[in-house]
Amino acid sequence: MERKIDVILCKINCSYTKKGIIQLAKEIRHGSGLQVAINFTAPYSSRYILAVTKGHFTPFTLVDSPVIVIPDKIPVEVLLDILTEFIYGRVSSHVKTVRLGRQEVAILKEMIFEKSDDDISNLLKINKKTVSSHKDNIKKKISANSKIDIFYAFSIFSFEDCELSSSDDETRYTQSGFFPEYKYKMVS
Repeated sequence: MERKIDVILCKINCSYTKKGIIQLAKEIRHGSGLQVAINFTAPYSSRYILAVTKGHFTPFTLVDSPVIVIPDKIPVEVLLDILTEFIYGRVSSHVKTVRLGRQEVAILKEMIFEKSDDDISNLLKINKKTVSSHKDNIKKKISANSKIDIFYAFSIFSFEDCELSSSDDETRYTQSGFFPEYKYKMVS
C-alpha cells in the first residue's frame, strides 16, 4: 500500500530539514510494508499537508483542517511520532487541535498582512487592548513564545473562506471528521 503526503517547508530553505523528513519516512516504512511518497513540490493540494515553518510553538492543527503545522526545531522523536501518525491518517498526541474564535480569525487575517495593533484596532473597531488580549489567547492556544511565532505558525493560512457558526464566539468549519474538505485557503 502506498501513502502519499505533502510537506510544505514554509519560510525554510534548509536542505537538512528536507533530508531529515525523508530519512524519518524511510524509517517508518521499513518493516511496515508501506510505500511512503513525500511530495515537496506541489505545495497547496487538497490532500493532507504537513507544514513545517519557523517559530517556537506546539505542533497544531485547526479544527477540521487538512493541515498540521509544526515548528522546524522539534525533537526528532516528536517529529517521528507526528509523521508516523500522519502517514496512517491519524493525529499524533503531540499535535494540539485548535479552535479559533471569530475575533481571533479577524486579527490573524490582519497580522498576516503585517498590520500593527493600532491598524487592526481601527479596522475592526475594537480597543487596542482587546487586540493584544486576543493575540495573547492565540499565543496560549499554540504555546507560542512570542507574537512573531504566531505569525510564522498561521501565515500559511489566509482564512478567507471561513464560515462562521451561529455562535458569535467561535469559528467553526462546516465539515466534520478528520481532515475533510477545508473551508479556508492556503497562502501561496
